[in-house]
Amino acid sequence: MTQDIAEDYDTWDDGACWLLGYPFVPGELGLRDGDRLLDLGCGPGAVTRWFADRHDISVVATDFSAAMLEIAGRRPHPGIDYQLSVSDLLPFLADDSVDLAMSCFMFICVPELDRLQRMVAEVSRVLRPGGRFTVLGPNPAQANGEFSGFRRGVRGHNYLVGEPLPVQVRRTDGSWVGTVDVHWPVSTYEDLLTGAGFRVVSRITPLWADAAGVAEPGLVGSRSWAAERDRAPFLLITGELPG
Repeated sequence: MTQDIAEDYDTWDDGACWLLGYPFVPGELGLRDGDRLLDLGCGPGAVTRWFADRHDISVVATDFSAAMLEIAGRRPHPGIDYQLSVSDLLPFLADDSVDLAMSCFMFICVPELDRLQRMVAEVSRVLRPGGRFTVLGPNPAQANGEFSGFRRGVRGHNYLVGEPLPVQVRRTDGSWVGTVDVHWPVSTYEDLLTGAGFRVVSRITPLWADAAGVAEPGLVGSRSWAAERDRAPFLLITGELPG
């Protein structure tokens, strides 16, 4: 990823993600004070900092984009250790060295299934027995949908496994930018987790009504959220290693 693209990413309107995505991750993980958390694909670090600010935890935040890590590193946090993933591996982490792991909107950036398999296998290696791994991404059942701040897919098109999926995202200044996701169905997420030794323990697709008591109250009432009342934009799927 180039520096220009990484810089632009930090200007996107991600209100829907903060309403129905990120705030649901701690509950799915069972996050507790004192945990060591791996953030796989941390991007510019905003979500990582949110976790570190609100919980008494330490975070190892990794990304395969040096440009993203450069942006994240501009706002250092004493509870976060930023590391560059090399060849999709995590050589800076020992076996069984983290309690929990999350990955937010990273799988849709990787078009090669074998790379995802390698990444999830690494998560399995570094997680302690009984550890959970929550993956947050677009809801595959809404591959063609318009939500607050973004539009996905082409109406009427049936997306295949691994097919590029066009997305329009609104910036905070009101302009729009085009990007491309990779379409991975729920079965791909499940296969990736079970193939690395995880048992799938949860799949949730939150709606607007579910955000009460989870997302920031001011955000819940800040927009009409018309689409999000009836259609779930995101999927959170969680795997757990044997204890």
